[in-house]
Amino acid sequence: MKKVFLGAGHGGSDPGATAGGIKEKDVNLEITLIVGRELSRHGVEVKYSRTGDDNEKLNDKIDECNAFSPDLALDIHNNAGGGDGAEVYHHFGGGVGKTLAENILKEMVKAGQNSRGAKTRKNSAGRDYFAFIRETACPAVIVECAFLDNEKDVALISTSGGRKNIATAICKGILATLGIAFVEEPTKSEVLYRVQVGAYKEKENAIKMQERLKAAGFDAIIKQGE
Repeated sequence: MKKVFLGAGHGGSDPGATAGGIKEKDVNLEITLIVGRELSRHGVEVKYSRTGDDNEKLNDKIDECNAFSPDLALDIHNNAGGGDGAEVYHHFGGGVGKTLAENILKEMVKAGQNSRGAKTRKNSAGRDYFAFIRETACPAVIVECAFLDNEKDVALISTSGGRKNIATAICKGILATLGIAFVEEPTKSEVLYRVQVGAYKEKENAIKMQERLKAAGFDAIIKQGE
């Protein structure tokens, strides 16, 4: 089973970026939880850095991630500062992290968001600037979904439907990197419920019940079981 660690940026006393009454920590968490639910639906084991409005230290988040030994790790954020669009940071050496970043951005564009690109950033020592990327043992990325102070971006994430749209794009990018096909969730009209009327040791009794059901206008089949 594939494993993915999901970090929801900020939380608790740290709101992250704020604009127009929107707190980054809240948007990060909702998107992260949706991504996790979609991954779980596809058979991926997920661990979250937080599932509520909790304080979390970066070092603790990285330790939890490494202890989980995931195939991939993501820390989900949103931006502010006058820009627009999504960007994803990955390890400066490329590899799977770069592939993950590019896959996520490709799906973001399909979801209506523009891409600022897959990016890297180094510190003065020539290593990855972001500790979440530098210190994790697995390929890791930092996803910046949108700018909370940009009117167009806010329109994409200001509703639950919009945040689900962005989260689904992230999920599709993760699944593509893991080599798992994305399957649309069935609509209510496509969900079928089976009703079992009875189980019989003698086939003749099963046939009699089948005939009674058909006489009453129901479609009935006999299926042999243990």
